[in-house]
Amino acid sequence: MEKLRPFFAGILLLASSLQAQPSSFHFFNPDKLVDIQGTVQRIDLEETYGKRSKFLVLTILSMEQGTCRVEVCPQWFLENDITVGMKIRIRGSLLSEAEGNPYLIAQEISLQGERIVLRDRRGFPLWSQHGIQDGSGNRKGPGRHGKR
Repeated sequence: MEKLRPFFAGILLLASSLQAQPSSFHFFNPDKLVDIQGTVQRIDLEETYGKRSKFLVLTILSMEQGTCRVEVCPQWFLENDITVGMKIRIRGSLLSEAEGNPYLIAQEISLQGERIVLRDRRGFPLWSQHGIQDGSGNRKGPGRHGKR
């Protein structure tokens, strides 16, 4: 039994470290689509899915929903200039955040009269498809109108 004590201590340590971390796994649910309109209040780049690529995450102030956080897409996929104060329309899958504020995973966004599709109707991200690189090896996405 004495030899098993370090083993059990290791398992307890692992279990407690897993419990201490918040669950960051979430997924697009096409059955929970909502449309919101509002004004961009904040723009963040977050490592939403590990260290693969930083995601554009917007904080939107909407008349209907109040303050919403919106996970848009990887930073490299969208080069439209989005600025604080810009009016935006978002169609996305509604989740809820721990603080109680709505959290959406965007399927498409509309800004300055342009509609940009980010995910197909099932929620599959368009940036994951093959053939979205240009000849120079750079990844290309929709709505490329200059540098970010």
